[in-house]
Amino acid sequence: MESSLQLFLALSMAMAVFLVLVMVGRLLFSWWVLPYFAYRKLKANGFSGPKPTFPLGNLNDMKRLKKKDSSSSSSSSSLSISNDIHSFAFPYFARWQKLHGKVLIYWLGTEPFLYIADPEFLKQMSADIKGKSWGKPNVFKHDREPMFGSGLVMVEGEDWVRHRHVITPAFSPANLKAMSSLMVDSATKMLDRWADLINSGLPEIDVEKEIISTAGEIIAKTSFGISYENGRKVLEKLRDMQITLFESNRYVGVPFGKFLNPKQTLKAKALGREIDELLRSIITERSEKPPSGKPEQDLLGLLLAENTVDGRKKRALTTKELVDECKTFFFGGHETTALALTWTLLLLGLHPEWQNELREEIKEVMGDGKSIDATMLAELKKMGWVMNEVLRLYSPAPTFKGKSGRTFKWTTK
Repeated sequence: MESSLQLFLALSMAMAVFLVLVMVGRLLFSWWVLPYFAYRKLKANGFSGPKPTFPLGNLNDMKRLKKKDSSSSSSSSSLSISNDIHSFAFPYFARWQKLHGKVLIYWLGTEPFLYIADPEFLKQMSADIKGKSWGKPNVFKHDREPMFGSGLVMVEGEDWVRHRHVITPAFSPANLKAMSSLMVDSATKMLDRWADLINSGLPEIDVEKEIISTAGEIIAKTSFGISYENGRKVLEKLRDMQITLFESNRYVGVPFGKFLNPKQTLKAKALGREIDELLRSIITERSEKPPSGKPEQDLLGLLLAENTVDGRKKRALTTKELVDECKTFFFGGHETTALALTWTLLLLGLHPEWQNELREEIKEVMGDGKSIDATMLAELKKMGWVMNEVLRLYSPAPTFKGKSGRTFKWTTK
């Protein structure tokens, strides 16, 4: 009996050791062996790039170069402003481009990414890829799920087509024109506030803060037809989530990377639930209102109207999908607009001659004391030049991360 018990214990221990070895072997294989062979294969096919160290990939190099660049920038006494915003925001890409060219492979954890700064390569690669075939890498879809959920920027395939079908009419020229009066009203209030501050003798105005506040007010009105106070709550939570996600996804692509920052990961999920609940209550309240004939002229009203025809659902978005689209527009529209306007005012401050050019053009097109009309914008040619130059130099979205969803072949000339 005793020998049988000893045999059983020995077999149990051997089985436990075997299972542990299998698990360790699988982890080693997926965290080191597979990525290493993928790295070798990519290199053999002509794709160079910084050498990764698995399972972190190039994350340590990216952090080191970012920290080094920040230190050198803060120690510099020069007040000159560089237009090379990409190198400032992504010093590691600038460094790698010099070493490996404009097309290279870098690694986030165990996930390889193809970095493309060559227009010809991008043109040839994406020539036959339809819009619905583009998607987001899974690592980003998982990490940014609390922020965007299943919004348009994250879905792909037929879901992308369905979302586009519902959303596109809301951004027709006629609907945007109807929203323009709300934008003019908020912008006018901001300028009046600036005039009062200047007249009171205030020497400085925090322009960026003012623009962020005004952009939030505009988004709140044009998106949901709600007061800025309620819109501010959504914006504050979204910005808090943005910071939290940045802290929690520093190990994006690393297996079990979220567990390295559990506090931030849980906080992001909690913020996501709070934002979803707030937006869901707004959507439910609006959708339950009795129809009044013409839909309300804000994004949510237009989306709800487009989501139904004669009371019947057609390729409808679910409430959760509507929430995600509202989050996407709320965050994306607010952030990009505020950044673009801030850079525009900065460059106009550096080039006062262009301020005079734009003032003269506005007087010529709109006249003195004339109300601003959206139809006049097309006549502001110089204004268009300035905005395009700002977007060229300081793009609010300096990088695009996509997944092609299909195999492509690249041939060198």
